[in-house]
Amino acid sequence: MNSAFSREMGFTREEFFRLLPNALNGRPHQLDASGVSVEAVPGSVRIDVGEQQYRHIASISMPYVKVDFAFSDASDADRIEFMRYFDLRYQRGGG
Repeated sequence: MNSAFSREMGFTREEFFRLLPNALNGRPHQLDASGVSVEAVPGSVRIDVGEQQYRHIASISMPYVKVDFAFSDASDADRIEFMRYFDLRYQRGGG
């Protein structure tokens, strides 16, 4: 099953790519200028990272990037499992 979606993530491009290897859980992957292609079991996922942008709230400037996910030949359960692990590695603490 193929599935695609986008989200905004509150990271700089540099932060996103620094955290990426841990979020891929050792899966084989190929980096390029716009993102990464990942071999998932089964199927694959293409993750494209947009240009760094900033959201301004009063005097605060917060970075974010638009991230596009495109899954190929992955079941809903496989996609959910991949994203659950991926999201946990990008989760920031708060309190």
